[in-house]
Amino acid sequence: MPSLSLSTVSSSSLDTNDADSAKTIDSSVSLSLDEAARDCDSHLPFEIPGAEVLTAPSVSVLRKTANDVCNRINSDTSYSNQFIIVSNISQPLQELIGGDRNPLKIPYRLTLDTQHQQGVIRIIPSGAHERVTRSFSNKLVAKLLEMGIDPDDYTMNSATRYHGKSCDKEADESLTPSRNPSEGEDWPSLVIETGLSESEAQLRTDTYWWFSNSSYQVNTVILFRIQRSPERKVFVKLYTLGPTTPRVTRGLQKDIRRTLLSDPALSQTDSPTVLRPHLAAKEIVVTSSNVENAPLELEFESIMRRPTAPNTREKDITFTAEDLAACCRHALPIT
Repeated sequence: MPSLSLSTVSSSSLDTNDADSAKTIDSSVSLSLDEAARDCDSHLPFEIPGAEVLTAPSVSVLRKTANDVCNRINSDTSYSNQFIIVSNISQPLQELIGGDRNPLKIPYRLTLDTQHQQGVIRIIPSGAHERVTRSFSNKLVAKLLEMGIDPDDYTMNSATRYHGKSCDKEADESLTPSRNPSEGEDWPSLVIETGLSESEAQLRTDTYWWFSNSSYQVNTVILFRIQRSPERKVFVKLYTLGPTTPRVTRGLQKDIRRTLLSDPALSQTDSPTVLRPHLAAKEIVVTSSNVENAPLELEFESIMRRPTAPNTREKDITFTAEDLAACCRHALPIT
């Protein structure tokens, strides 16, 4: 789990179950240490429904809890918790779970506040989750190659850790265009997260974290939500900030927060795809027999951080219904 040392100007603070009560801090506001601590506390919510909660665990206790959660998810479709919330994490344990080796012996993603010794561990319950993410990433690389985009022009970052204002966070997958060394921080342009459908609120919390902590350098987030019952489905949610988005203002930040932190059913407006003026969202539903609302379009300029070059094959990146069905087949029953 490699780590990139990045400085940012924002950190999210939110309650995914109640947008009105969400505490928020704009990226233009300077945070005191106390404010930053409260900000991270809100991103490490101790009220995730059903989450396992541990205080000052040993590595053996944490490993057993993680394996119990993973085994229960894989054996009981009615069990939907992916999260372990840990407080009072010792320095040695922080180094273990944040290091390159995997002390838990199962896949996981980590959000870690080293200063306040607390973190959230999201268990990746089965190979199907990783295969969905990897299949989509592989298709993205292939589509860029078809356009003549050299793989040296970007990096795919699996479980790379990024440093926010108060918390460190890992994505399931991300894409970072290559840059001139003078251009600043190496935040990705695209982030991909995969989880159970019951984890939607926390996945939307994560989406806001990527937008705000990167100072909106992350401009595209794709969420794959796997529903296991009553019918297996995969919901593919695309959140985008277009390349023509004006300068990030407090008003824009509030629009993005309201979209991501409120009840999705209440966030719908007249358009099924545009929830707020500068943040677009689209949801595609994939089952074993059908794909609704395809295709999925990624703007080339948003992903590569440059316009398409003239007289080339470069264009917006399209994932057809067939592409998405192939990516999601790993999480769906065979028909």
